[in-house]
Amino acid sequence: MLFRVVINNEVEVRRSWDWDRVSRVKDRLKELGFRWNGEYWSGKVYSLSLIRELKELLDLTGDEVNRITRSIIINSAGGAIGVESLEGLELIPSDCILSEEGGLYVISLSCLIREFVKGDRKYIGSASSFEEYIDKAVEIIRNQFINKPVVGDLELAIRRARDFALSNDKLRAVFTRRVEWWTARLGLDTVELHFLSKEFYEGLRNLTVPYYVVDKEGNLNKHDLRLIRKDDVVKGEDRVVVRFPVFIRDTIKELLVKGGYRVVELPWAPRTIQVPKDEIRLLPFQERAVGKWLEAGKRGTVVVPTGGGKTFIALKALALVKVPTIILVITEELMNQWHERLMKYLGINAGRLGGGFDDVREVTVAIYNSAVNRIASISDKFDLAIFDEAHHVPADTFKEVAFKLRAPYRLALSATPKRNDNNEHLIFLSSGDIVYQADYRDMVEARLVVPIRHFRIYVDLTLEERRNYERAGDNAIVLRNIASTASTKLSVVVPIVKSEVNIGSKVIVFTQFIKQAEELYKVLRDELGSIVALITSKTGDRDSIFRAFARGVYKVIVTTTVLDEGIDVPDADVAIIMSGTGSQRQMIQRVGRVVRATNGKVEARVYEIVTRNTIEEALSEERHVKGEVLEVECRRYLAGELQRLINHIMSTTSLFKS
Repeated sequence: MLFRVVINNEVEVRRSWDWDRVSRVKDRLKELGFRWNGEYWSGKVYSLSLIRELKELLDLTGDEVNRITRSIIINSAGGAIGVESLEGLELIPSDCILSEEGGLYVISLSCLIREFVKGDRKYIGSASSFEEYIDKAVEIIRNQFINKPVVGDLELAIRRARDFALSNDKLRAVFTRRVEWWTARLGLDTVELHFLSKEFYEGLRNLTVPYYVVDKEGNLNKHDLRLIRKDDVVKGEDRVVVRFPVFIRDTIKELLVKGGYRVVELPWAPRTIQVPKDEIRLLPFQERAVGKWLEAGKRGTVVVPTGGGKTFIALKALALVKVPTIILVITEELMNQWHERLMKYLGINAGRLGGGFDDVREVTVAIYNSAVNRIASISDKFDLAIFDEAHHVPADTFKEVAFKLRAPYRLALSATPKRNDNNEHLIFLSSGDIVYQADYRDMVEARLVVPIRHFRIYVDLTLEERRNYERAGDNAIVLRNIASTASTKLSVVVPIVKSEVNIGSKVIVFTQFIKQAEELYKVLRDELGSIVALITSKTGDRDSIFRAFARGVYKVIVTTTVLDEGIDVPDADVAIIMSGTGSQRQMIQRVGRVVRATNGKVEARVYEIVTRNTIEEALSEERHVKGEVLEVECRRYLAGELQRLINHIMSTTSLFKS
């Protein structure tokens, strides 16, 4: 008997079978959704697997299979299309190429969406919903075929495949699981992951910054300083936690997003403290500094010449933000100065760490080295870190504090962030770029500082010293040491000190070496008596010497590099540089000790004693301060012209207004 089946309203299959065969076939067609209309059986076929079953059931010929396949593709009702070549489509998974019939490759777009959901790593982290993610898959698939010759209706097939994917609960569950797997929970200085991807791990390993170290020969050697170390990656049974310096949080987020992670930022809010009072009154340029720091997100470096009130800028910042704060300083004297000013102007009885103190409070002043020793226990106690004399932060021990403190708010204070070892970038990395740089003329006009008169006096080596100098070859450190300690310097410094003391000046003499300082102190003590004090690294109670100097008990302080940083002597008038390095930073700090304005003071004087025809001439040029101070006079004299210089000073001095 004749048996007829019409598939997809297009392909008619005619067979002459006996009744038993017809009976078996029609029962299966019913199960497959086919219907009898009185003349023939008809039904829709969208699946190539069903075509394969019908091929066996109906003894379909190759031509019939090809025609049915093309009918599926042409109406694209099953989310499939056909292409005659796979050129340019090599990345399509083989499982999604359903068959190849008569030179036509049948590709399931539903399969492509499913494989995207199961395997994508690029977009899973940025999808806000399953629907958005499926639309991204559709966009990518469309772009794969948009310029390819396609058999079938591409847009219809895409719509069918999309509808199928959105209605597929199992696929939705896969998406949900993968979103959670790729979720990174980003905190202030940690990120929690389900797994550590290779790309993210490599990104962490590549987070390095240059770090320069000066060796014994004075050479500058570059090293790569890793921001993430091995012990910063902690792997648990089902979690990985990565610790990082708080100031690279944005960089970590970028690496996570680049690596395909979905970043969930954990909420953070600063803790608040009580500031009992605010008696800080800033000058206009100081207000601008605080404003710029606030605008920069409470991060940044403020550069103000010595005497410009950096401390008051920082105190005002603390008074405004009212958060737990650590103030890092380089000396015990500075720690005590900050402690006194916090109480005087803000009413805060701050804790102290270092110099015999171990008292950590909501506001704490800490010496850098002491903070390093306690960093594990104090790292999470503060939300604001103030780095005083911030050019010290890049030093090996100091950077440990800057890198490990969790405080997101950072304020670096410096007169001279530029360093001879080229490590100033670590200040800006850990604390923020320069947000404000004060102009020295603003400070002069505000009567915070005075202009300076600068005099260089050139001396000669003795014959024996010259022979030693020439035998030193090209060893820069040895050459500097011989030139710096020239014995003829003593006969120049003593008359200058005596003449300045005679007109009422207070004098600080800076040397590079303890022995040189001690020799000068002995001579001056013999000449001037008890008005001369000596401060070196051996000196214990410096504070009492400073107080006596401020009262006028001492008129002269002879010192070494120990007073290069952090000494507040507002009524010193004269700086004599008997020896030093080529560092501009050191020179600025030394000059800064005498430029602070006091009642009636209109100028400060700086004398440099330089050994002629030696490396010291070059060092003097290197350290010459330009811009950071206001030089109203700069002159050079030979040692034989010393009396002429003294006469010039005596006749022109305007140290005190008459």
